[in-house]
Amino acid sequence: MATPTNVIQDILKTAIQREIDAYTLYSTAAERVKLPHAKELLQDLATQEVGHRNKLEALLAGNVFRVLSKTQQKQVTDYLVEVPLAADSDLQDILIVAGKREKASHDLYAALAKVAEDETTVKLFEFLAGEEATHKRRVETLYEELFYKDN
Repeated sequence: MATPTNVIQDILKTAIQREIDAYTLYSTAAERVKLPHAKELLQDLATQEVGHRNKLEALLAGNVFRVLSKTQQKQVTDYLVEVPLAADSDLQDILIVAGKREKASHDLYAALAKVAEDETTVKLFEFLAGEEATHKRRVETLYEELFYKDN
């Protein structure tokens, strides 16, 4: 269980793992898809997740965190819900889960931006929140192209 002195570090470790999972999800989906533009989009998202991971790892290594109040901890940890994905999921399932994960990541980074003390960290979390919102839109657009184009 997280102690008050390390809750942000624990949240960042979870966020880093989410970025790793997102990279794996997009890389796997890119291998499955046949359409060149879909493959390119998924590979691009995977690459961006690596960049997010690197930024979060650098922030974690910097140890520039304050102790959060119970209210602030609740505001941030509300976003730490994982969306499961079955091993035999098809591309449609993968894109649905990806969209939900991107939304959860956006919400987490937006909440972290609200409790960060220094401007550099606030800007980093705001940037990551924006990136995740963009990823969600891109995943939704791809989903619509692949599964709603005839409807």
